[in-house]
Amino acid sequence: MRKIMIVGAGDLGRRVCTDLAHSDRPWAVRLVGRAQDAVQRHVNLVRFSALQRGCHGRVDCALTDLNDIDRTAEVIADFGPDVVFLASSLQSWWVITTLPVQQFQRLYAANFGPWLPMHLVPVHKAMQAIRTAHSQAIVVNAAYPDAVHPVLAGVGLAPHVGIGNIANNVPALRYSAGEILGIAPAEVDIRVVAHHYVSHRLSRTNDINPSQLRIAILADGRDVMPDVGVIPLLKPLTREYRRTGGLAGQAMTAASAISVLVPLLEQREALVHAPGPLGLPGGYPVVVGSGPIRLALPPDTTNEEAVIVNQSGQVDDGICEIGDDGSVLFRQSTMDVMRQELGYYCVKMPLSEAEDRARELGARFARYREKAEITGSRHA
Repeated sequence: MRKIMIVGAGDLGRRVCTDLAHSDRPWAVRLVGRAQDAVQRHVNLVRFSALQRGCHGRVDCALTDLNDIDRTAEVIADFGPDVVFLASSLQSWWVITTLPVQQFQRLYAANFGPWLPMHLVPVHKAMQAIRTAHSQAIVVNAAYPDAVHPVLAGVGLAPHVGIGNIANNVPALRYSAGEILGIAPAEVDIRVVAHHYVSHRLSRTNDINPSQLRIAILADGRDVMPDVGVIPLLKPLTREYRRTGGLAGQAMTAASAISVLVPLLEQREALVHAPGPLGLPGGYPVVVGSGPIRLALPPDTTNEEAVIVNQSGQVDDGICEIGDDGSVLFRQSTMDVMRQELGYYCVKMPLSEAEDRARELGARFARYREKAEITGSRHA
């Protein structure tokens, strides 16, 4: 029986746990969280609803706090997972979308890079626990893999691959390409290289810098992307193929996670899209499931070119450079927004300072949100 451990019992972890359990595959799923009552209740909900649908996989739970690396290592060693899915963050990406509109728009202008410490810290601790447990599991991470993985690669602790981000747009791109080519979306073989910054905007705006994106559509042994055209391909994503975002939109992220996790559990080769493979920055088409994870880039795109494309998007996301030692240099204009809105300012962050930065950032955002909510209620 193949075994998967889901570390993090928040919205995404619970969705993935449910999706995996509602399957006829004979694998064991263990959901790991901090709050015993909440985790147990969700696991029971998953068990009972799965059984009601005729699914009989093994689902259970365990407790740990990622701050306790030794305890987490014990939990991992006890279960012996084949795959570990990290769904832990100190502040999920969608939280700022719950702000009043004006405050959200001002803070959104900083882009996603400055929030890196909130995602980096729990992943770093989880990876230390995995190493302590001497686990050979394949590690899949959901928390900002585009940047978290190259940071941790510098200290030899990068997860094997991420999920979401560029992958979330691939189905819409396949629909769009299929309509243009007159074929079913399932028949579209598309290869996309893009950083989180670009993928986040594909379904929101047509203002995309072509140099920050590589797309190939393979048909009859050749790339037909020149026949399709970038603008006709992308335009429908902001119109007829636009989708729900925010917390409800996590259904798409969970689906992207499943597209990676299931082939890994089945040891079945599959071409998917994923961020942060092999510790690289940004998102790529990759082959997973049988043997080592490997890139499956568009024709005539080298590994070096793909990395450069993603690093360009990384800068616009607010991160100028990630050093070989895991240090991060943030973009000045990005930090100017964070200082103006939150009073938070950090241009350079060694990995050793990430936890302190996350603590400060979390506290400043909490005060910002409280003030925004009070102001909003006065004007209601």
